[in-house]
Amino acid sequence: MRFLDRSTAGHQLARRLLPLLAGRAESGVVVLGLAPGGLPVAAEVAEALDAPLDATVVRPLAVPGHDRPVGAIADGDPPLLDRYTLESLGVTAAELGASVKRERVELHRREALYRPGRSRLPLDGRTAVLVSDGLTDALTARAAIHALAADHPARLILAAPVCDARIAADLRRDVDAVVCLHLPRYAHAAGPWYGEFHEVTDREAAVLLQRRTPAGQPRVGHAPGRGARS
Repeated sequence: MRFLDRSTAGHQLARRLLPLLAGRAESGVVVLGLAPGGLPVAAEVAEALDAPLDATVVRPLAVPGHDRPVGAIADGDPPLLDRYTLESLGVTAAELGASVKRERVELHRREALYRPGRSRLPLDGRTAVLVSDGLTDALTARAAIHALAADHPARLILAAPVCDARIAADLRRDVDAVVCLHLPRYAHAAGPWYGEFHEVTDREAAVLLQRRTPAGQPRVGHAPGRGARS
């Protein structure tokens, strides 16, 4: 299976999700795109579900000289680290301090750009649908899941057009449901599964979010909970 582009994939993913969410009040569902690449997919899902759209930003942590991520950070959570990879590279968690600091700054920069002056949409007691353009990295997905779970949603659903079968199976224990349209045995990157797969710019991500941001959303500093951080 190969998708024309992210929008087409999001439309197809929404059709798969609709029966799972049937009968739930629209105010009870929040769609969150794993930003930035997951936002065009998530925007189509939010449109089909008539649900608000928000972003979840996760940043990878890398060791200088090595391409493979060894961890990830999301929101204000401590870094989620791949201990096995760190040990194989002979790197300690303390040596990642500079990388953590740098990526946290970038994370907050993107959050401020995507969500200017407002807090994250509340998830307490609601159904949170986390949407990615491809579930190909367990660390990134798990960091996002942990950040959202801390806001106490009633249900947490992970959805993507294409999912590495092993990663999807591993993450099922962390969420209430994993929804995938295509489950190849190996999927190391999302791009090869799309006909058109451009880099989603910050501006494009911000515009997608503005289109489905509910009016009157509390400003940063005026709402309780994790979403009130800047």
